[in-house]
Amino acid sequence: MLLKKRPHTEQVTEEAIAERAYTLWQTRGCPAGDGQNDWQDAKTQLAAEATPRHKPLRRLFSRFRSHAAQA
Repeated sequence: MLLKKRPHTEQVTEEAIAERAYTLWQTRGCPAGDGQNDWQDAKTQLAAEATPRHKPLRRLFSRFRSHAAQA
């Protein structure tokens, strides 16, 4: 049985990025500046969290198929 790819529907919104950037900024002690680094860090973090993580399972199933084929 093959796993079907499901389209990833969850998108990182500007509001979510703004909230995370604000939290990062507060964590750093509310320094002066434009917050561009906090915004980019927030965007990167949220994008990574939203990415499905099925690759380890694919590798595992691939190994099982290889072992079954050799038997």
